[in-house]
Amino acid sequence: MEAIRVLKENALRLVSAGQPISALHLVEVLCELQPNSDENRSLKIRCLYEVREFDSVLKLAKQVTFACDQNNEVFLLAVKAAFELGDLKTCVQYAMTLINADSSKVVAMCFVAKAAELSGDPAKAVRFYKMALEADPFCGEAFSALTERHLLDRWEILKLIDSLCIPAEVEVYRSTLKARIGSDYLTPGIRGVPRTLVLLAGAKKEYESNNLRQALSLTTEILEVEPYHRQTLCLHLCILVDSKATPLLFEKAHFLSKNKCYTELAVYAIGCFYYSLSNYERAGRYFSRASELDCYFAEAWIAYGHCYAKLEEGEQALNVYRRAMNFFPGLNACCTYVGMQYSRVNQRSVARCFFEESLRKNSMDPLVLNELGVLALAEDNPKQALELFQKAYDSLPNRENPSEHSDCILFNLATMYRKLRRYEAAIDYYNQYVRSRPNANHGHCALGFTYHLSGNIKAAISCYHTAESIKPDSFCRDLLRRALELDFGARGRLSWDSERPHLSFSPGEVSFSTVSRRFRSESTAADSVAASPPPRVGRSLDFQHQ
Repeated sequence: MEAIRVLKENALRLVSAGQPISALHLVEVLCELQPNSDENRSLKIRCLYEVREFDSVLKLAKQVTFACDQNNEVFLLAVKAAFELGDLKTCVQYAMTLINADSSKVVAMCFVAKAAELSGDPAKAVRFYKMALEADPFCGEAFSALTERHLLDRWEILKLIDSLCIPAEVEVYRSTLKARIGSDYLTPGIRGVPRTLVLLAGAKKEYESNNLRQALSLTTEILEVEPYHRQTLCLHLCILVDSKATPLLFEKAHFLSKNKCYTELAVYAIGCFYYSLSNYERAGRYFSRASELDCYFAEAWIAYGHCYAKLEEGEQALNVYRRAMNFFPGLNACCTYVGMQYSRVNQRSVARCFFEESLRKNSMDPLVLNELGVLALAEDNPKQALELFQKAYDSLPNRENPSEHSDCILFNLATMYRKLRRYEAAIDYYNQYVRSRPNANHGHCALGFTYHLSGNIKAAISCYHTAESIKPDSFCRDLLRRALELDFGARGRLSWDSERPHLSFSPGEVSFSTVSRRFRSESTAADSVAASPPPRVGRSLDFQHQ
């Protein structure tokens, strides 16, 4: 008996000291001396789990189960071992036994939820994560899964946070949870919220307002302290692509590639670098690899779909967006992008279903309202299209300085006012558009065309000259010639009451088959010389989910 006591004491000491292999030798001797002891089997299972012998853990756990049904530690280790082996059915069986026994039920609920995620059942995962938070409001694992894996949208998350039974003396914890959603939900006057969360929330708000320099300074400050903070890194890379900072993207990708523990982030950064060079095919390969390394990498999935959209591979883009929508039911952008792809192939009724679903989650989403305006105009309903475009414009976070993600809304709104012969309003919005995209020749051409229609020929000529200096265009050149003829009183005055088809696109023409840039990728030189797209109703693509 003395030998058993000494062996057991030393085995426990070695396990606690992080030496499971040494402890396993002693435990095997104990099991030979006391072959029917469940306590020794439990200790052996603990050692086997520490040395990652998961098959042996499950095999031995079955023996303990029959001998002692209430051995909770064995059940919990069996749950973890089965999950590591990918045996989700066995994992759920052991976890449900723990839940029914009301022991370690929070941990077991989280494992059931994770198994449901891997099985493609996000609704079940959400249910068990909510059960875990109801049982323990401080269960950070469940909350992180719901937010970082986008199982719920921000409104559902807010409702969940408010429903948590958090003691009044630690109300700061509730504020910390809200800070993960955005700066708009921070409770003023409460101290103790981690500085990283406050800075990240501020960076997101600055980015949404198109204050890229301020947002970049905030993300840089966070990364100086936590260089591998995932959410900050993704936002930082997004800002760099928007800013066309290709050298900085290269440096960041090189830095991340040095650390083998963050392979998916390094691969994603390399994809962003190639995307900034407009090499969408190669960028797509890296984004695909990043999504393979981490199937919950929402930014990689969205960027992967964008690469196919840029390459005009609509079917492949649709498949990627739909898979992302199934993985991340709380990510509203996926549903919107699926609708955009259906809209491109003139499946308007199907596209409308997806847009309306997105609108139910966020009734003031400018991108969705813009796309609904596109559909309304395609169905020959210009008044409704104008209302939707105006509502989309009013929903912009920064109307005075709209980002290049949302400039298509300005162009569409101005075009609708021009088509309805409300030239003053059209000129106002076209001016805003050319301020946000000064190197877009079609914007200057459309502005000149509107001046031309309103009778201000000299202003029209000036705009046509500006457009031609950016990128020569046959249609714009023809408009310039006719404006000069009118200005000098030459014959051949055109009637602009009805627009005639030309070989190149008219600034007033509205097309529904092209995805325009949201996540800007062209270099400065390419953008200023030859990267001006045809003047069509714009679509927006953004890696950074909202």
